[in-house]
Amino acid sequence: MPKSTPILLCAILIASSIHKVAKAQEASAVSAPVFIKITKGPTKPANLEITDFSFTDINGNLKIDGDETSHIHFVLKNVGKGKGQDLVIQVAETSGLTGLIFNKLTPIGDIDTGKVMSINIPIQGDIDIRTGTANFVVKVVEANGFGTDPKPIEIQTQSFKAPSVKIVDYSVSSQNATIIEKKKPFDVQALVQNLGQGMARDVVVKLVLPQNTFCISTNEVERLGDLKPGEQRAINYNLVANNDYNADKLPFEFQVVEKFGRFGEQSKYTLAMNQSISKDKLRVEGIEQSEVKIAMASLASDVDKNIPVIEKTVPTRVALIIGNEDYSQSINSQINVPYAIRDAQVFKEYAQNIMGVEPNNIFLFNNTTAGVMRREIDRVTKLVNKMGTESELIFYYAGHGFPDEKTKIPYLIPVDVNSNNLSDAVSMRDLYSNLGNSGAAKVTVFLDACFSGGGRDEGILAARGIRIVPEMQQCVGNMVVFAAAKGDQVALPYHEQKHGLFTYYMLKKLKDSKGKLTYKEMYDYLRQNVGVESIRISKEQDPIVNYSPAITSIWEKWTF
Repeated sequence: MPKSTPILLCAILIASSIHKVAKAQEASAVSAPVFIKITKGPTKPANLEITDFSFTDINGNLKIDGDETSHIHFVLKNVGKGKGQDLVIQVAETSGLTGLIFNKLTPIGDIDTGKVMSINIPIQGDIDIRTGTANFVVKVVEANGFGTDPKPIEIQTQSFKAPSVKIVDYSVSSQNATIIEKKKPFDVQALVQNLGQGMARDVVVKLVLPQNTFCISTNEVERLGDLKPGEQRAINYNLVANNDYNADKLPFEFQVVEKFGRFGEQSKYTLAMNQSISKDKLRVEGIEQSEVKIAMASLASDVDKNIPVIEKTVPTRVALIIGNEDYSQSINSQINVPYAIRDAQVFKEYAQNIMGVEPNNIFLFNNTTAGVMRREIDRVTKLVNKMGTESELIFYYAGHGFPDEKTKIPYLIPVDVNSNNLSDAVSMRDLYSNLGNSGAAKVTVFLDACFSGGGRDEGILAARGIRIVPEMQQCVGNMVVFAAAKGDQVALPYHEQKHGLFTYYMLKKLKDSKGKLTYKEMYDYLRQNVGVESIRISKEQDPIVNYSPAITSIWEKWTF
């Protein structure tokens, strides 16, 4: 066969195809080109990052409880040059713990370059959950393969505590008769109580009567809502039997049900017709029964409860609060800062309730990255500057600090920064400069951190067995700094109270005084109480105060 034959055959086939397409278009009266779709990857890939993890639950014990919906929150960023497409959140629980309900796959659409998304993942515990630890792995998958790395999250779980709702007593009475008989109304009073250890939700009591007996009060179905452990409710019924009721006994039944339909009971009673009854209703004496605090005994501190609330707010007062606890991604989990998130969350309550900061002026961040820390410091300094010369700024930080080994300049350590490279950390020199030059009339800084290379349980430099004495930084503007420890000391945890030692006593003084104290009184209290308790539980920790030269003669008289 001549070499030109294949070429000739290809030409004939192509010509034939073109002829068939043209005929088809002519037949359908549509003149449209023929396209061949070619799929290829993006020329500009996305770069997705997960930051700012936090966990919230209804009862505040920071656990996933049976019959409770909790939430994992995080921020998704696209720092790449291309759009992230067809994103899907993948959630897996790797320990095999049962009793957890969550979506394993959640589509969230696309994310443009430079954009952020706030992600909320509901996690529900059912009544079969057991006390333990849930190990979640979260990642975001992207259609072109540019998803995030898996993020492990460890959350404690609390087994379900069952309620037990019963009719514990009843009485029969009448104001108009002395016996139960036909056509004469009488009253029945029932006492319902939750005798279990758990909350009874959506409690409903149904009264079932025999034929020819009626509930005049029309409350055969009573919806009581939720009953705490030990809580009781009285229900009053007005009943009557008509002339056709011929039995000598009058049976009735209470059916008590709650959310699960498993922890109520049916109670049957019988009244004798023509029996004597009293005019007095059942007198319910309030039974003082201590409320069961589910899973709070090991977590709650006395400074976390019954926080005083002042009536006055300060519209020009702004608070930036940061709790950095989880350093497992940048350093290792052995040097996490115990209770730093709880410190920050409870300090927020004090900032609002006692210091009078309005909610929209409080900025709380947990496990904060370097970028977020810088962004929020910049935001609050601009905000107080816009508010004018009457503005006030409060900065609270719980987490790791670290000094540069050569310059001795101390740094605050974001959770995504390794202490071996402090270029992305937040230097105290820059922090003081930014806060002090904001134009605020008063800048108050609380630092529950140390800068010697130590930490609450194990310091960043613990493995090397050395300490660095950081350089004392000069305060700027109208600034007072309450710091947890001297330069060569460690800021300790207070395990008994589930707070940093410094933060616990600072909050305690604010609570006991209801905020009515001077800065000098606060400093004297911290120096005395933290100094003494630190020796009892571990080693010396002596809080210090630092202030700007411009306010040397007045800072002690400032009030909270």
